[in-house]
Amino acid sequence: MYKAIPNILSFSRMGLALSLLLTEPLSFPFLAILAVCGLTDILDGLAARKLDARTEHGHAVDSMADVVLAAVLLYCIVPVIQWEIWMILWIAAIAAMRLIAFGIGSVRYGRPAFVHTYLNKLAGVSLFLAPFLLALVGAPVTVASVCAIASISAAEYLYINASSEHYDPDLQSAFVGRS
Repeated sequence: MYKAIPNILSFSRMGLALSLLLTEPLSFPFLAILAVCGLTDILDGLAARKLDARTEHGHAVDSMADVVLAAVLLYCIVPVIQWEIWMILWIAAIAAMRLIAFGIGSVRYGRPAFVHTYLNKLAGVSLFLAPFLLALVGAPVTVASVCAIASISAAEYLYINASSEHYDPDLQSAFVGRS
């Protein structure tokens, strides 16, 4: 029973992310729900480690919850930003690189090939913080900062899935702990 807690937290993050669609972007309720999403993301990993409940299925559920949250954030935030063409092209390039990396890894390893590197986590944190940063520093600085981190993370993800001999979802980075 307790070993299900990490997956329950991940699934709750998906539901909470979808509930963001019912709020006004960047409003207090939106940011409060987003903060709870971030908390579930932290807690699911901690619970999995503490309860010795880390599984391949759990990694996939956590990654899917992250993807759902990222997609909902983009859907909600896109209409409220004054987009410049460089921003759109950069985000599209990152998304393409991540999809290619996922595809390469999934074909090579015969399973969904998500990795949980430090750079991937940093990109997730920066995406999570983006709505809060928008209010503080505006869109150009926020988008450039998040995209810079996400670009490096996506390049590492592509490199790992294209060059690793076997699948390791817990690989810390392309430069540490390579197998």
